Amino acid sequence: MSYYYKKYLKGSSDDEYRHHCDNDWHKHHCNRRCDDDCERPDFDDRPAFGTVTGTTAITAATVNTPITLTLTNLLSPSKNVRGVAGGIEVLESGEYFISFTASSTPAGPAVTYTINAGGFIQTVTSPAGTGTATISLIRHLRRGDTVTVTATATAPTTINASLFVAKISSRFSEKDFY
Repeated sequence: MSYYYKKYLKGSSDDEYRHHCDNDWHKHHCNRRCDDDCERPDFDDRPAFGTVTGTTAITAATVNTPITLTLTNLLSPSKNVRGVAGGIEVLESGEYFISFTASSTPAGPAVTYTINAGGFIQTVTSPAGTGTATISLIRHLRRGDTVTVTATATAPTTINASLFVAKISSRFSEKDFY
């Protein structure tokens, strides 16, 4: 007995589910029942990218204490990201390229930077004497996730930092191919 014949006997069809689906791609291409993810799409065709920059001073009172960097200057944002306190919030799910660069003045103290990307933690250390740190990574972020950075220095310093986030995945999820 075919799948569609079983649906006919039960009195419902996939067309009923597709009728309620808000996702245009699924309305025209989906051959299976639409579920909650389809009814509430969290992606669109617009690009998602943004850069935030900022300067943070670490004083003698805050040495060896994690400090959230004040990344407040939002540069070149798209409509699918927004600047939040200390980072960027993504408004669309998908795979994201995340790049962080920082330099500290004076270059003497070692600084450890911790990037929090939607619950995923990655650290990078600026070795003593260099004053610079760079890291790039790719992470899956969901709508509403934030990417923030904290810094811990071994001596007073001033940190100039830049955080870049860009969506790299297509609008189709992995489940669209099954």
